[in-house]
Amino acid sequence: MSTIQFAADEDAAELIRELKAEGFSANLRQVSDQLWELDVDPWDDRVVAMVDVYGGWLPGDERLPDRE
Repeated sequence: MSTIQFAADEDAAELIRELKAEGFSANLRQVSDQLWELDVDPWDDRVVAMVDVYGGWLPGDERLPDRE
């Protein structure tokens, strides 16, 4: 299992839907006011590819500031 991070719970909704459709387990939890973590199991290259498409970031990734 590994974790994907989000700034808001609604940001994770589409990724959760796609992960569950592919048979992954996905559990979203709030870590702080501005951080949500999505635990995904099992973890493989398909999950990383979905993060690239649907958003979120992996721990250790540099998060770019929001543009206004």
